[in-house]
Amino acid sequence: MYFDEICKCLIKVNTMLISYDKGDITITDTDEIITLILDLAEKGMNEIWISEDNTSYPALAVLVNGRYACLNYFGNDNGDMYMSRGKENVEVSFNPGGTEWVAPADAVLPINTAIDCIRQFCKNYKLPDCIEWQNGV
Repeated sequence: MYFDEICKCLIKVNTMLISYDKGDITITDTDEIITLILDLAEKGMNEIWISEDNTSYPALAVLVNGRYACLNYFGNDNGDMYMSRGKENVEVSFNPGGTEWVAPADAVLPINTAIDCIRQFCKNYKLPDCIEWQNGV
């Protein structure tokens, strides 16, 4: 019994809160998050929010549509927000908050690049450095 309690303290399970159109779920495996996001992207326009369980910030909002994504990082509730800077130079429609929105062409990323950022965010909840960012709008 004592050994089990020590093991629980030593092993920190990284629980993430995922919010999307089906509700909120908690996931501990980043690969499960990636699978969910790729499935939702394949179905068209979707919005997924990722944060550490029991906290609102930092959060990563992932907008997907097919093979494209747009990321928004929210560091806190004081307006510390960044939007992905992509090199695709293509305008893509997304559906944040249920309203169709055309992202600026320089904010769109290939879905695989977005996945790399999501993996990095899920490790430490910091602004991923695998892409460039611009001030959020």
